[in-house]
Order: sequence, then structure tokens, then C-alpha cells
Amino acid sequence: MATFTIDLLTGNLFLFSGDFTSSGSTPTTGSTYPQVNLYSDLPTPASAYSGQIYVVRTSSGSYVLNRKEAGMYLSVSNTWRRLGDIPSFFKSDNFQVYDSVDTSKGMMFITSGVTAGQFRKLKVQNSDGTIAYLTDLNTKLDKTTFSDYTGTTAPNTYYNKSQINSYTGSTLLLIQGKQDTLVAGQGISILGNVISVTGNTSGVSNTALQLLDTSGNTDVNLITAPSIVWTSQAFSGTSLSFTGGSRIYVRVNGTYGISYLLNVYNDSNSGKNIGTIIRKNGTTDITPLSSASIGLNFVNDSSTNVMPENLVTLVNGDYLELKAFRIGNSGSVFTVPNGSWIKIQKKII
Repeated sequence: MATFTIDLLTGNLFLFSGDFTSSGSTPTTGSTYPQVNLYSDLPTPASAYSGQIYVVRTSSGSYVLNRKEAGMYLSVSNTWRRLGDIPSFFKSDNFQVYDSVDTSKGMMFITSGVTAGQFRKLKVQNSDGTIAYLTDLNTKLDKTTFSDYTGTTAPNTYYNKSQINSYTGSTLLLIQGKQDTLVAGQGISILGNVISVTGNTSGVSNTALQLLDTSGNTDVNLITAPSIVWTSQAFSGTSLSFTGGSRIYVRVNGTYGISYLLNVYNDSNSGKNIGTIIRKNGTTDITPLSSASIGLNFVNDSSTNVMPENLVTLVNGDYLELKAFRIGNSGSVFTVPNGSWIKIQKKII
């Protein structure tokens, strides 16, 4: 009959067939399993022990590279498979990734700063690249580039796309096809674009165009009203290569303020009366008889027509001209060189 013997030093159970003179063996099932010191001590080939369980008492090998943890191993097919908990080489202070060429270098993960009970996730984006640290920014950006900057830094206020999409205010129409070079006789273009916006409508300034008649000597005491020809730019907010013309073209729909001053002199000894008006597109007078002046019967007597700013509504393509004409007696009346100007300014209403 079978005889059981317990090794009092190790606690191993041995089963003997027959009497004590026969050889014994250690059971591979039940509550006690055969033990070996290291994984390398497990019997080979594993396939000869299929389904049997052995206990490895001591861990061996380097973490990740060839680590074999202590524990229970089951023979499956032709290998020994460990049973039980996760091997310790997955602990943050053990887990390492080695360089494939030089195994003396690699990287580790530090998880001590993670809140208890939390497993943080590192998401890898769908592109190749190099991970950069916050501490790298000081070396990647040459801060001395900005050392001499003395201006005001804008506040770090940002808007996302949805905020912009929901904007319902009025957007100002800016520059359209700006005409930088003007050709004599073909008119003058004013674009009505916004020069600057300083944060709100109370700080808005508009483009203003002011032109001079530096040549003068145009006879304006005629029944058919001649147009005043402008020869020089006084101001436009931008520099135009202006070569002359009588027409001021509007390129943006809106409300415009117009004002002018016309100086004339009388070369005869009889009084002369001169009227002026702003005409649109060559046919429509858009102001009343805006100004009139009388030169008395003195040789070289002079008079001045003045119109304060008058608001009118204009659309893209309209052009304006200052017309002067005879009201009283016939005879020549000439414009004074450098004595007349006109101004037009787009308004934000």
C-alpha cells in the first residue's frame, strides 16, 4: 500500500509506493506542489510535464529583459506559464524601456504625483513627433529678441470659433480695390475705409480726403457751370499719386460729410455774383444753392463761397463735383490760386 512521508524541514509531502525501501515522488496536484529555487530549475522539456504545477521560490533575471518572478508555474504545451498576480516588473519603479542598441540607457515612468485611486491616460495623437517639456520652452525661445520691446502687451484674452460664429453686430466694409495712382482727367477715388479702431465706436476715425486748387484762374462767371479742377492732395490718410481732376469717386456705400471753400477775384469794375453747388454724377444737385458771394465794383475785388459740412448718402460708383456759375452780371471772375479746397469724409452712422 502507499505510504506518505512529510519532510519536516521543507514541509514537502512525499508519496511512496509499497514500503519505505522503494523510491518516492512529490505530488503535482492538490494542496502541495513540487518546488524549485529558480525558474531555470524547472524540469525540461515542459511538454513532458503538461498540466502539472510547480512552485518557483526565488525571482531571477533583470526587469523587462528576462525577469522570471517567483510564484506558481503551469506546464502548457511546451512552456512554463506563470500563474497569479501581475509580475512586479510592471511597477512604476521597475518598469523600464531600454534603448535597442545601448541597453545602458532608457526611460522610466514616475507615477507618485498621481491622485490616489486614479489612473491617468496619455493620449498619443495621430502623427509623428517629439515630446517636449515645459522646461524646454526657455531654451527653444530666444527671450533676448524681445528685451528692447517697450510697447504695451495685449491682454491674453482669446475667443473660440463658436463665439465668432455667433457675432451679430455690424461689420465695417474696409478697403475695396484701392486706386493708388490717379490719371489726369479721370477723377479722384476716395475709398471710405476705416483708418483705425481703438476698441469701441467712440474711438473710431475715418478716412478724409481734402484737395486743393493750386493753379486757380478758372473763369466761373458763366451760365453753364464749370467744374472746379483740383490739382493737389492736401490729405487722404494715405499718400496718393494725384495728378488732377474734378471728380471725387465714392467706392463704398454710406453717409459722407462734404465741405468746401471757393475763393474768386473780379478783374473788372462792376459787381459780380457767383453761386456754387455740389453736383452728383454730372446731373443731380445734392445740396441747395449752397453758397453765393458778391464781388463789388472794385478792380481785383475778391469774394469767398463757403459751405460747412453737409451730410449726404452716396453709393459705390457715385462721383461728386463742385460747380460754380454766374448769378449776376456778365464779365470774368477767376478762381484764386491756392485759395480753394474741398473735403469729403465717410461717416460711421
